[in-house]
Amino acid sequence: MTQSLRLPITNTFADGGYSVKAHVGAHQQSVHLILDTGSSTLVLGNAHYHVERDSDVVFTYYSQAIKYAEGSWYGPVIKTTVRLGILGHSISLPQTYVAIAKEPQKLQEPCFKKADGIMGLAYQPLNHAYRCTDKITDEMSEQAFFDKELTEPSDTAIANLKTSDYVATTLPSYFSELEQRQINADKFAFWLHRSSVYNVDGNCLRAALAHRKNHGLFVIGEPIFHRDLYAPPIMSVKVLHDKYYNVTLKAIRCEGAAAITAPTLAPSDKARWCSNAIVDSGATVIGLPESLYNEVIEQIYRSVENAKTLLAPFAAFSLEEQGTALDKLDLATWPELTFVLEGDNGEDVSLSLPPEAYWQVHAPTFNQASFKIFPLKHWPNQSILGLPLISQFYTIFDRGQGANGVVSFARKVTVSNTVDALKHVFEKNS
Repeated sequence: MTQSLRLPITNTFADGGYSVKAHVGAHQQSVHLILDTGSSTLVLGNAHYHVERDSDVVFTYYSQAIKYAEGSWYGPVIKTTVRLGILGHSISLPQTYVAIAKEPQKLQEPCFKKADGIMGLAYQPLNHAYRCTDKITDEMSEQAFFDKELTEPSDTAIANLKTSDYVATTLPSYFSELEQRQINADKFAFWLHRSSVYNVDGNCLRAALAHRKNHGLFVIGEPIFHRDLYAPPIMSVKVLHDKYYNVTLKAIRCEGAAAITAPTLAPSDKARWCSNAIVDSGATVIGLPESLYNEVIEQIYRSVENAKTLLAPFAAFSLEEQGTALDKLDLATWPELTFVLEGDNGEDVSLSLPPEAYWQVHAPTFNQASFKIFPLKHWPNQSILGLPLISQFYTIFDRGQGANGVVSFARKVTVSNTVDALKHVFEKNS
């Protein structure tokens, strides 16, 4: 089994979400896939896959239709080879399920942004699929079915899935198959800088792609072996369900104020939502239930003189990132927020979120700042703990520990930390 693999990732293709380069098919088509712990499907836009070049392809009678918070897609499923990393430092999973997505034409922007697809990192129950019954399989081959699914109007095809010609099921997720085939351990980690793209003067995409703050690392296999990326202790939070990375948020504490207890799920919501928080790398914000958000913001208002004015553009969640003038923001006056989660052994795990994490400078454009905490209106009492929190730590998803796994957080070590430590050693010994 591969011991570990660290892969470069960037947030420039997905408006702050992080994508990894993968190679698909026998022809090793290079693609950028968004890394999303809030979904489980490995999907590739049909414009970025050339089936006629792939001698590894195996057609199936499966289809998938997935809807995200932003965007949706529909398409047939194939089996082919997917490789991560470069030759000599890579893992390759043959004959794994890949959906080839036909995105709805009515969307102004594809749900993959400027990336080519999504690599879902959650568990198999989220990898929904539909399989044809004998009525269809007797009429056409798997390849004919694949061709039909990509040429038929999406609305018609999705409506067909609800008929008796299809049976709902799930498919193994990519990371589950890696572990089941003993190719790689069922663990991965993120080492990141930001939750928004850092824009440089002129807002040039090429310049943003070159900026170090828009890059990070995706570590798979044995993340704890990469001791240059983090410092102890490692704080582990219990995962409560094998669907999303469900955790328990106990409270949020605003610096200088009393802790605010996080609301629990209503009994009617427990079966579907499982817990009052999830850890989601596919979310570039932190989303809080409206009641919890209002209490946190009220405490911030009492701490920061011009908070009401600065936060006015962010009163409602928008799928398009908003900004305010950077020269009006003094981060030194904003409080640190602490998220208290239930640890693996029932203990409190306190995760600090400094103002430079929940405010992202030079986002969404140069010389603006973007606030990254939003109210979730018409939503159950579930918080979405996205990249603003994940990016502050070396964040490890260990799916094999305990009943459903743990999400662990350790202090992230950066190049500047290493340089400062070396300076201290040299000064001490000079």
